[in-house]
Amino acid sequence: MIKLACNYSAELLNLLKHEKVIVDWIKLSRWDVYTKEVQIARKIRPVLLHTLPNAAQSDLDELDWNHVNKAIEECGSPHIAIHLSGRHKYWPNYPATIDEIKQRLYHGVLYCKENLNVDLLIENVPYDTNSDVYKCVTDPTLIYSLCEDTDVGLLLDLAHLRVAAYHRKESPYDYVDQLPLHRVREIHVCGPQHDPEKGLQDRHVEMAEEDYQLLAFTLTKTSPDFVTLEYGGTGKKMEWRSDQDALERQLKKLNEMVNNPN
Repeated sequence: MIKLACNYSAELLNLLKHEKVIVDWIKLSRWDVYTKEVQIARKIRPVLLHTLPNAAQSDLDELDWNHVNKAIEECGSPHIAIHLSGRHKYWPNYPATIDEIKQRLYHGVLYCKENLNVDLLIENVPYDTNSDVYKCVTDPTLIYSLCEDTDVGLLLDLAHLRVAAYHRKESPYDYVDQLPLHRVREIHVCGPQHDPEKGLQDRHVEMAEEDYQLLAFTLTKTSPDFVTLEYGGTGKKMEWRSDQDALERQLKKLNEMVNNPN
């Protein structure tokens, strides 16, 4: 049975308090307020922790892995994910070659996997022709081979996928079909937003019909443990995207979909 999770927010807590929505897990993603939020969230639901940096960073050994593992245990999170992101700034001698990027990602994923007490997932990232993310990190073939070569699961972010497909000038449905769908453990959903100058952007707004359609398609091809709504949150970055009515609409629709995937 697929479990439904959602970003921690005051609006979510209020909806749960008044029993207006059903959510199985709450997702936390901010280290700066982790201690406060986990104490509140754990009294209500089990918690998914989503706080690791990017796989291509060269300073992963500076992370306090004991702290990470203790937090995972405190939450009861069955896994944790790392973004499969490769940014220009990670290679001082820009530009990096595709082989250099692949090797850095491979070793970064393995290093994190070896230091964790739970399963590691890798999460696909958005690609934007205006950003500093190397296009190759969004190649489905690279994502597939990395999952296989490091023996890790995939956290499939469909909003990230839609943005990457848009800027790669590919069909999001064809993109999904090229990924290691047998390794999908969790699916992230929210709405990207079209910018008149930059095209489709990862903005975490309310899901639109095309987002639900892509999720429905993906659910026919995968068997995830979780579907997580990444709408709403805390702090200046997310609070303006935490409309309670919008959150309620999405959670009710997602509940219908995960309970009746076919």
